[in-house]
Amino acid sequence: MDHRTRQSLVCRLSLTALVFFAGTSALWAAGPFPRGPGLYYSPYKLVLLVLSFWGWVKLASWLDEDANNTGMAVSRWNLAYLGTGLMGLLVVLDLPLFYFGMFFFWAAVLGITYLYIHYRNQELGEADRLMTQQHLLSLLERLSPRFARKGGDAAPMQKIPIRFMSRSAQHDEGDSRRLDRVQESRGYKAAQEMVWEAINRRGTDIHMEPSEDKMLVRLRIDGMMGNAAPFSRSMGDAVINIFKVLSNLDITERRKPQDGSFSAQVGQQTAPGEWRYRMVDFRVATAGSVGGEKLVMRILDSSMQMTDLSQIGMPDDMREHIHGLVTQPHGMPLVCGPTGSGKSTTLYACLHEIDRFGQNVITIENPVEYRLDHVTQIEVNPKAGKTFASELRSILRQDPDVIMVGEIRDKETAEIACQAAQTGHMVFSTVHANDTITALGRLIDLGVQPFMVASALTAVLGQRLVRKLCTRCRVRYRPQPDLLKRLRADPHLVRYLYRAADQEDAKRKTRDEEDEGEGPCEECGGVGYCRRTGIFELLVINDAIRDLIKESIDLNAVRQTAIRHGLHTLFEDGSRLVVEGETSIHELLRVAK
Repeated sequence: MDHRTRQSLVCRLSLTALVFFAGTSALWAAGPFPRGPGLYYSPYKLVLLVLSFWGWVKLASWLDEDANNTGMAVSRWNLAYLGTGLMGLLVVLDLPLFYFGMFFFWAAVLGITYLYIHYRNQELGEADRLMTQQHLLSLLERLSPRFARKGGDAAPMQKIPIRFMSRSAQHDEGDSRRLDRVQESRGYKAAQEMVWEAINRRGTDIHMEPSEDKMLVRLRIDGMMGNAAPFSRSMGDAVINIFKVLSNLDITERRKPQDGSFSAQVGQQTAPGEWRYRMVDFRVATAGSVGGEKLVMRILDSSMQMTDLSQIGMPDDMREHIHGLVTQPHGMPLVCGPTGSGKSTTLYACLHEIDRFGQNVITIENPVEYRLDHVTQIEVNPKAGKTFASELRSILRQDPDVIMVGEIRDKETAEIACQAAQTGHMVFSTVHANDTITALGRLIDLGVQPFMVASALTAVLGQRLVRKLCTRCRVRYRPQPDLLKRLRADPHLVRYLYRAADQEDAKRKTRDEEDEGEGPCEECGGVGYCRRTGIFELLVINDAIRDLIKESIDLNAVRQTAIRHGLHTLFEDGSRLVVEGETSIHELLRVAK
């Protein structure tokens, strides 16, 4: 039985009960008393009875709809509500004291409504609960905007400063209808709150994962997954539908994977009553799972973009070396690392090192993550036949000086990139590899001839991202001599290292400060780490390494030759951060063993 059928059945049963009890009461009253001229009823009481009946029916309709949306036991609560209301009507019609019967009726109806809201709130998150302080303040703000402006001690919570919008450059009528539909749909505020929390906590990805009775929400912060407040299953599905509508995806398709994007204006308060908005892009991907539809959103905040090599943690001497490599007239520097290691960010920083005004710079990306001035950015679309190889072949006829290829995935793209680097173009690109030496083997495994790799490549930059210790709650300790030896640190100069605070440290700090209200660190949220920085490994392709690549594919020989010529591994570069107190040895071992 669907929701509308249940509502119709409740109304008909209630009306039948009202007529039945009213008729029975009239027959009982007609027997023992003689009939007079009429008008023995009070019209005021009759109007009050009809209004009470109408209010009860509306509350029953709301309860049925809300229980169906939140996953509560619909049949059980409908039966309890119907029985309570009928009992109250019987008391009203048969009790001589009309107003006492009306009081009993509303006490019973509001009592069962309170019980429903009580059990409902226990099953839902904070944002979905009813009759809480936050909910009542939001109702006051909605009913009386003047109250919201005055503020005061009981001022309602401010609206979340996020405005969802389509990412298309031309906002047509379809986009406006889509946005209007989203703003009126259930779960819109919950979606705003989730995105607002993720942005404030520096999240880069939002994962919505369905379980049996809930929609789990997890945020990737500084490369690590953390939990957020979950939704009920029905509310979570409604939030997913909102993001699918914003991304112009098919909301009826829940099994096949889909991907899209949308944008939002996110506000930042600069002064009391004044807000400054910035654009944030979101990349959406859905996939069907055993438990239901899962959604992952990548947050692309341009305000967090690194525009300088020094901002990503690169040492000054390496930055000068990279600057000399990327400003050459031709060549192919590669950036390698696993997914999420900041390769694209490094490429964007390299593009800021060159003269984009005096050169024709073209990029091929999937997708375009950040907008760059004076750069022609092309987004690949395999469904439309726009691949890295086809787009790279076409832009070579557009007189480019600098080409950035988002990723080398296949033989054709690798060969065209190497040929472009050999014919007077500067080509930036990335490749998935664990370190700089294996990146060479990766290109050869794709099918590129060794002599072409040797002649095209100028350098390979390997990188990882390590979390930085929170400067407010990090703990100083005296390291063991073996650890200092492994870090190649002078024990006479380095007497202390730092690590992240644990629960015992937090308890000790609370006990020492005698502050019972001391909670987790406000800067890092009790994690012990806040933000990330890069560690790097730069392999410059000199004549000795170039000859080894041409003659054989012995990566061990290439590694030994590179070390003799000054190659510093990822662990050695990370050791510098450990000694300086920027990160911990545990974090370095996690990232670069």
